[in-house]
Amino acid sequence: MGSGPLCNLNLFKSPYFIEPCLNRITRLSLSLSLLIIFGVAVLPHFGTDLLAQTSQPSVNKNVTAPLDVADSIYSANTTKDLGSKNISLTPYQITEERASDQGFLKGVGNVTNNQTYISTHLSDELIQSTGNGTFETPDGQSIAWITSSIGRPVDGRWVFHEIILFNNTQSKSLALLNNSIGLVKSTIGNEPDYIWLLK
Repeated sequence: MGSGPLCNLNLFKSPYFIEPCLNRITRLSLSLSLLIIFGVAVLPHFGTDLLAQTSQPSVNKNVTAPLDVADSIYSANTTKDLGSKNISLTPYQITEERASDQGFLKGVGNVTNNQTYISTHLSDELIQSTGNGTFETPDGQSIAWITSSIGRPVDGRWVFHEIILFNNTQSKSLALLNNSIGLVKSTIGNEPDYIWLLK
């Protein structure tokens, strides 16, 4: 049995050899997550060439956001924190957070978004999270989702940019989300959260 690119965990049973291998796997999976988020979420949504945007600043130019709130398919009105707990403190602090949003899904109406995130606090200014949850309608229809996100403080509040992947559902009202990929912007505090579907 050959060793893989990360390490062969069967080769050494001692925890002194396994822990560095797990740390290396964690670092490589984080790098891959960041690369995927940047490549899939950020690059396709620049309307113009990046170099063209680096010209001399002008007071007369309007700055526009790449995603318009009016184009979002979902907006969360209220968020209820359902608790958090520490999972690990080394090599980085890892936490689990649970929350429930009440929001509006275009074409469906009011929905509840139940969510759980596992967050790795890479520094005081960078958090990487993976999450899962469900959208549920008042009549009990639901669709599951998973997400990967990066969060940074902006003007004193944490802002998370995410990629979300919806599963399949037999629900007629939520079928518009089947196998959809979207972009999410979540702001901790009293700001609404938004989801835009990629076409």
